[in-house]
Formats: sequence, C-alpha cells, structure tokens
Amino acid sequence: MVTSRKAYLPHQASIEWLRSPWAILISSGMGVFIGTAHPQVAVWIAPFGTLYLGLLKMCVLPILLSAITNSLGRLMQSHDARQYVQRIAVVFPLSLLTVSAIAVAIAALAGPGRDLSTETLQTLGVLVNQSGVDLEMALSGPLPEASTGSVTTLVDSMVPDNIFAALSEGQTLKVLLFAMIFGVSLGLVKAPTTAALFDTLDSLYQAFNKVIYGLTYLLPFGLCSLLAYQLSQVGVAVLLSMVDFVVVAIATFALIYLVSTLVIWRRSGLNFWPTLLALKDPTILSLATSSSLACLPAAITSLSDTLKFNPQTTNLVTPLAITLCRFGSVIYFASATLFVMQLYQRDLGLAGLGIVIMGSILAGMATSGVTGVLTLTMLGLVLEPLKLPLEAVLVLFIAIDPLMDPFRTLGIVHTGMAVTTLIADQES
Repeated sequence: MVTSRKAYLPHQASIEWLRSPWAILISSGMGVFIGTAHPQVAVWIAPFGTLYLGLLKMCVLPILLSAITNSLGRLMQSHDARQYVQRIAVVFPLSLLTVSAIAVAIAALAGPGRDLSTETLQTLGVLVNQSGVDLEMALSGPLPEASTGSVTTLVDSMVPDNIFAALSEGQTLKVLLFAMIFGVSLGLVKAPTTAALFDTLDSLYQAFNKVIYGLTYLLPFGLCSLLAYQLSQVGVAVLLSMVDFVVVAIATFALIYLVSTLVIWRRSGLNFWPTLLALKDPTILSLATSSSLACLPAAITSLSDTLKFNPQTTNLVTPLAITLCRFGSVIYFASATLFVMQLYQRDLGLAGLGIVIMGSILAGMATSGVTGVLTLTMLGLVLEPLKLPLEAVLVLFIAIDPLMDPFRTLGIVHTGMAVTTLIADQES
C-alpha cells in the first residue's frame, strides 16, 4: 500500500502541474513563437484549439439554463427577491456608464488617432483632406455587411418561439430570456414537487462543472494552439500602423481590469494575493479562448467556491452581467469611436461625448449572441449618429481583431465578475 501511494503521488502531481501558472506561461511562450515564426505550423495545430474551444462551449448552455433557472426560482421563493432586483437595476446601468466614460476619457486624452505620420496614414490606406472631413480608403477586400437597425433586430430576436431550436442553434440571448422567465415562473409555483426539480437542475449544473474542471488540464495545449493561430492571422504591417490605437485600447482594458480587481478584493474581504489567485482561471480562459460564455463556469466557480460569495446570487447575476452588459465590447467601441473621430479630425463637444458614451453602451449590449468579426459591425450604432461611415474604417479593425478580441473578452468576463460582487453578499 505504501509503495502504491508513493507511485501515485508523483503521477498526480505531474497532472496537476498542467493547471499551474508555469504550464500556462510555457504554453503561451510556445504559442507566441509558433504564431510569429512558423505561421504554417500554427494553421496545422489550429484544429486542436478549435476542438478545445468547442468542448468548453458545449457546456455553456446547459450551465446557463440550469444556473439561471435554479437561482431565479430559489430567489423568488426567498425573502430577498426584491432586494436583489433593486441592486441589479442600480448597479448594472451605473457600471456600464462608468466603464464607457473611462474609455472615452482615456481615448480623448491619449489621442491615438491624432497627429499620425504620413507613412502611417499611407499604410492604413487613409488620406485625410485638409478640410478634415473627407476620408478615402485605399484598402480593398470583402467586408461584412454593416448592421442596420441592430437594436430592433436585437429586440425582435430575444423571444424564442422554439426553445429547443434556440438551444440547438446556440442562441444565447433567447436561452437566457427563457431561463429567466422559466425560473421566475417556477419560483412562483408553491408546490412540493418544485424542490425536486430544483435539485435536478443543481445536479445538471454540478455535472457540467465537473466536465469544465477536467478540461482545465488541457488548457496549456488549447492555449498554445489558439494563441499561435491568432498571432499568425495578424498582419504585421497593419498592426504596426495601428499600434497607437492598440496600445491605448489595451491600456484602457488594463486599467479597468485593475479597478475591477480592486473592487473584487475589497468586496471579498480576503488578502490581495489570494484574490489574484482566485481570478487566475477566468482571466487565462478569457485571453485563451476569446469566448465569454466559455469562461462563465470558471467565473462562477471562482466567485462562489474560492471567494465565498453567495452561490445562489452568483449563479444568477454572473451570467446576466456577462451576457447582457458586455463591458469589454462597450470599452472597445468607445475607444474605437474616439479613434475614428480623431482620424477624421472631428471636434468632440459635450453632445458628442454623450452620444459616444450612450451609443457605446447600446452597441456593446447589442453584441449579445453575436460572435467574431460581426461583432465589429455593431460599431455602426455609434458612428451613424456622428455621421461617420462604418465601411470606411471597418477593415482596419478587422485586421487587428485577432489581437484585440481576447482583451475584449477579458473585459466582459472580469468586469462582469466585479459587478457581481457589488450585488452578491458574502456567505456567512
């Protein structure tokens, strides 16, 4: 028995090493090297990253459906329902306004689109006339069709006429609305049988959480593949010409990440280092997968299991914050709009500031259920009131999107977690 135990422990330690920061660091370095030095190899190993991301996404809708339904149902049967609804109604709008205003302020002060050199403008394919109004794009290539009437489309697509079709097609917003309605209705049913259904939903949630935990052992391999492929797709020349915007955008994400971390730390009551360690998994998954929904289980687990926030409230608020508020998209759209306005040499008055702040919030929320490059077309919701054409600049943002998408996802997930801590209470 002693011999078998000694043989088992090193094996267990070797497996657990795959979840360590060193494994993540090494895999990230390999991904950067392969993506920049051997782009063809990055294309070859890309299917593994796609497979890993697919396995994570496979667990998202069952977790979303069970967590929201179970949490809302139990909440409606508790005495604290009114209190949490009031908190959500206050914290969500205020947090959206705050992050949008911070992003606008940083971009306005830093001016990533001002005073660009002639060489940079030529690389971007941009010729700014002396009037500062006309903008000509010399770049060519197929572009996604700009979205028109996105808010109307969003509202029309929220109600599922067939929940099973919505589940099979991965229509997150429809599934979320169904889960909310079903959870509230189930909570209002005063019958002994509802307790058994709540227990079943809880078992479903726990089962898929086990799957997610097992997939974390494959994270170094998935991270290397995904990172290598993303870097191999970034055009180096365009990336260098957009470097001012990229630096300002990443700095904005970093600042809001720091502020969100401080909020979580203060609300958790733990020391700062344990708080950082608790945020490790959702942070790494955000940067590795560029999928906010794939990070949802890790975010919930970190808040409820490690940081000890009320699981019922965490299971309810975290998916709502990540799916509806879309903080990362709001931040990115605000920075991108200021960049375009500076590129056109447009003056930004108080009215323009208000349009950018509110428009970025609406455009960010409109990205719920939208993935990939199509997310960028929602930028038209902000540019249209400012009389700036989306089609002229969309290709620039498409070129750098493989680099910016992970940071946008991190903003969605991490800021959503911080907002959750402002609503949820600590377990007694």
